[in-house]
Amino acid sequence: MNATFALARRLRQRGHRVVYLGIPDTEARVREQGFEFLPIFERVFPPGALAEQYANEASGRSLGLPGFRDRVLETCELMAQGEIERALGTVRPDLFVVASVTPWIGIGAWKTGVPVITFSSSLISVQDPDVPPFQTSIIPGRGLFPRLRIRLAWRRLFLRQKRLDPLRLAIFDDVREFARRCGYPLDGIEFRVETWPALRLPNLVFCPPEFDFPRRSLPAGTVFVEPSVDTERRDGGFPWERLRDGRPLVYCALGSVAPFKYVRQATPFFQAFLDALAERPHWQGVVAIGRYLDAGALRCPPNVLVMPEVPQLEVLERASLMVSHGGFSSVKECILQGVPMVLLPLFYDHPGNAARAVHHGLGVMGSFAGASASRLGRWMDEVMNDLLYKERARDMSAIFRDWETRMPGVEQVERTATAPR
Repeated sequence: MNATFALARRLRQRGHRVVYLGIPDTEARVREQGFEFLPIFERVFPPGALAEQYANEASGRSLGLPGFRDRVLETCELMAQGEIERALGTVRPDLFVVASVTPWIGIGAWKTGVPVITFSSSLISVQDPDVPPFQTSIIPGRGLFPRLRIRLAWRRLFLRQKRLDPLRLAIFDDVREFARRCGYPLDGIEFRVETWPALRLPNLVFCPPEFDFPRRSLPAGTVFVEPSVDTERRDGGFPWERLRDGRPLVYCALGSVAPFKYVRQATPFFQAFLDALAERPHWQGVVAIGRYLDAGALRCPPNVLVMPEVPQLEVLERASLMVSHGGFSSVKECILQGVPMVLLPLFYDHPGNAARAVHHGLGVMGSFAGASASRLGRWMDEVMNDLLYKERARDMSAIFRDWETRMPGVEQVERTATAPR
């Protein structure tokens, strides 16, 4: 949701009405940002469903692909029965903006006859001979060997999907079947992808192209736009008086997903960071551990503040370094604020995000599993002691802020919404 708030706020400032359709558990977050909200898919996601899922995953009881597929199928069946129209009530939209990672929702929205734009809150990962899958940490280079390495990575990915991930491919088939039911053209869907099928509709990638690896070609409809970082986002308070003036601030967080998906791994990681900061009393630290870890189980030195959650953009505004898992939102927010990074990828697109940050000289990449206090300390020292990391982060920040000022994504939404049907 965070990736949409800046876009939504700017559209509203330009005189448009913005209404969010979402599962009930997202209502409070959306209304907290000042937007209208309508609930949808309550039968599949009743109130409390997300909290239950997070608690289960924190206890090692993952939903898994079978449970995920059940939810996809139930959601498609509801849309076939008119769920989107029911949820809208008297609202008559001129445009739907739908997350690209849920192509079935995009197809269901398209079925209503209203134009659809998709948006990507991560970088795209569609087969390209010059760009590796984003679940790898490969950095492209010149010459034959780097190109062969990228092609081999894609070949391995598709082979793994075919042989080891039959349920994921079954969901691909579910998308095909739902598209047929809705009359959506199958040649308007890209299936040679790393994650979920991509609709060949206008797709806003919330990232300037300068951060990505150079691509041989872009998928149909793909448009790189502003990073869409909402600097007006409301994320709660913070005890600023507890920070010490004059000391470099190091911020550590693993985003909103990893702290409950990786509870056992997250605890020793945070302890390693705390131990590394204890050996560097000339720094101060802020750690956001999430709501599924026990802060009392951590040995916290006096120069570090441990909290469940923090207003990340405001903390980054004061930070000299961030230690992170490499989630795309966190990487973009670091860049916007000109903050170098130590990145320790966990899953999904984290390795690819970290590889791009290293490629542009914005930080270093290490192993999450090998993140002892001594190694973390060495990685942090490397970035903090080399002013070039800060300089390059500021240069990329200037590029990001320029794209934010020009707002091509906002203009694309306006053009599509006002174009003749």
